[in-house]
Amino acid sequence: MSDKKPKVVCRWLAMKKILVNPDGQVLPCCYMANPAYVNQVTKTSGTPGGRQFNNNPTLKKYMDNKEEYNLNHKTLEEILTTEWFNKDLPESWKEYSTIPTMCQTFCDNRINDDN
Repeated sequence: MSDKKPKVVCRWLAMKKILVNPDGQVLPCCYMANPAYVNQVTKTSGTPGGRQFNNNPTLKKYMDNKEEYNLNHKTLEEILTTEWFNKDLPESWKEYSTIPTMCQTFCDNRINDDN
């Protein structure tokens, strides 16, 4: 796949939906929410969720600034207009070396292409 580019169509973005956890944390989708929760609960890179949010630069940036994406600290409009939601995450979809695994697994239409 290294010679091809991802072809991400974010399913939740297409439906104009986001996920808000009970603690106020705003995430783009459920596919990202579960690993984020695992990361916070375990605080380790030894679990799949921990590895995702510790190793991927885009996801690490989210975790390093998670208060910026929480309704207890910011409004929904402020969160959804941040650089992370509008630049960092979409730009991560351009290369297989930067795409978060959950985005590739659930939203990369290239995976099912025969070309």
